[in-house]
Amino acid sequence: MHILVIRPGAIGDVLLTFPVLKALREQYAGTHITLVSNAHVLPLALAFGITEEVSDYQAIQWSELFSPAGIHTPALQELLRQTDLAICWLRDPDGLIEYNLKTAGIKCLIITPGRPPEGARVHIVAYLAQTAGLSIAEAQWAAPSLDTNAGARGDYVAVHPGSGGAQKCWPLSCFATVIELLWQQNRPVLLLAGPADAERLRDLMSLLAAPPRPEMLRLLISAPLLEVAQHLQQCKCYLGNDSGITHLAAMLGVPTIAIFGPSDPEVWRPVGPCVKVIHQDVLEHVPVDAVMGAINSFYG
Repeated sequence: MHILVIRPGAIGDVLLTFPVLKALREQYAGTHITLVSNAHVLPLALAFGITEEVSDYQAIQWSELFSPAGIHTPALQELLRQTDLAICWLRDPDGLIEYNLKTAGIKCLIITPGRPPEGARVHIVAYLAQTAGLSIAEAQWAAPSLDTNAGARGDYVAVHPGSGGAQKCWPLSCFATVIELLWQQNRPVLLLAGPADAERLRDLMSLLAAPPRPEMLRLLISAPLLEVAQHLQQCKCYLGNDSGITHLAAMLGVPTIAIFGPSDPEVWRPVGPCVKVIHQDVLEHVPVDAVMGAINSFYG
């Protein structure tokens, strides 16, 4: 059975789709899944083994979904002819996507928004599964394991101080205090930053004293997600905001502390076997002591 899944969105949005793709594979024998999504996440989807084919949602051919002229790219027409079920987690207020896909020959089609309705406090994994006609117990939300040949877990605490929006970020001064407290405990830090975090990383570095030894601070900047995953799996634990990297760490099974502010953790909390969410509506109210206590709990 050929299933086409179209899931635009940020890194975290797409990662939270992985448990549903895993469930689809288990529901339908001999499933061949094509995932159309965020280009940064596609290598992870292949590495997790939840999809056979991938395509960048930003590729020009996918704009034909929204074209009144219909779908005319031969390769896309052929893909759609081979598709038994298409699941599109996006909005289609005028029905144009549905019309174009049905005209292209898809008979079994699910089109629904990629997030729960406003005010519905249902976790995104449960919501996406329901829209796909699946029922997944929370114990089954974990994605398939990812073998990155990471080796044994070390002593580093991974810290990612960024996020997709400034309103989701714990103050840099708090991150700086945590890092310096970790150094006082002789715990090395792996500091992560993505392409959008350059200014935030620079400001954080200006707040930090020099590490007690050079090896106490490592930087990983703008690395591909597969490389980030490999480094995360070597860490003792992870600290971050509501961000895609936080979702990745949790999904990899790394003990994860996720600091949540405006986002509702009932809907967006990371999925993984060892996740602690610290939530305050005002992020400035999240105390450093609570974060340090959560980190120390992972050291037993």
